[in-house]
Amino acid sequence: MQITGGKYNSRKIKTPDFENIKPTLSKTRQGIFNVLNSYINFEDKVFIDMFSGSGIMALEAASRGFRVFVFEKDKKTALAIKENFKSFNLEYNLYFGDAIKNIIKIPVKSDVIFIDPPYDSDLYEKAIHTIKKENILNKNGIIILEHPVSKNINTDFLETIKIKTYGNKQITFLTNQEE
Repeated sequence: MQITGGKYNSRKIKTPDFENIKPTLSKTRQGIFNVLNSYINFEDKVFIDMFSGSGIMALEAASRGFRVFVFEKDKKTALAIKENFKSFNLEYNLYFGDAIKNIIKIPVKSDVIFIDPPYDSDLYEKAIHTIKKENILNKNGIIILEHPVSKNINTDFLETIKIKTYGNKQITFLTNQEE
């Protein structure tokens, strides 16, 4: 797997070889960052990858100039993410453990939050609820959900700004209009 844009475009990363990891495909990653580019300037903005898995989304964000915060609860996977960031000499903030519990530890508000938990979980709604309750997202910040097309997610206080479909996967872009 390799980075699809930014400073480290085309550089390969090490990916953990675990069955439960489903990295976001390169075409999907490119599409996500193309959409984001039409809404915000990436430089010095904060990107949170809540359920990181391979870490590829956080690496893509860092390659494009975002300040990244990464959450992963599997120890071996977290070590692989750490290794990739070190190999690129990238600054990173890696939180080991439950993303929903630990997101309140981030010292700044976020501009973009990527949420891609296990598809069959109820973690989408829990993550959105925590983001709202703890006031983690900046006004006009963007939440990106990667989920199966068939999954209905309660997005409460958020406004849908774009939906992209890639096969059986859907990427939903939401924005926070509240302060």
